[in-house]
Amino acid sequence: MIEFLVVRSFKPLRRETVWEVIREVNSMPQYWKGIRELNVRQVSDRTYEGAVRFAFPSSSDVRIDLGEFSLTMNFLKGILKGMNRIEVSSTEVTSHWKVEMPLYMKPFEKRNEEHFRSGTEHALDRILEEAKRRSQG
Repeated sequence: MIEFLVVRSFKPLRRETVWEVIREVNSMPQYWKGIRELNVRQVSDRTYEGAVRFAFPSSSDVRIDLGEFSLTMNFLKGILKGMNRIEVSSTEVTSHWKVEMPLYMKPFEKRNEEHFRSGTEHALDRILEEAKRRSQG
């Protein structure tokens, strides 16, 4: 199992500005470079369902649930099973990953965890850069 937490502080940005960027579900590939394509449809006010194609040649079925200042990407079946939960507090944004890969990927789990962690760090940095740009203009 791959499980880790990445935290980024965003003082002096406003929580609402950071959340505005994160909640734009269809913009996720712009910030999360590990996502090549996100093909989801809105099935309710706060839920999207569909598929994600990763930068590496594979895909997973997903359900994305929006909460109050949280977004949970649930990987239902495919190369990943589990979740990535992104939460925005008053001063920090966090991304908590908890996913499993197929048995044949177990030998690469540590390397994949490092890769996912690095990608998450860069994604949160890009999200905060966009929030900063929006707050200035």
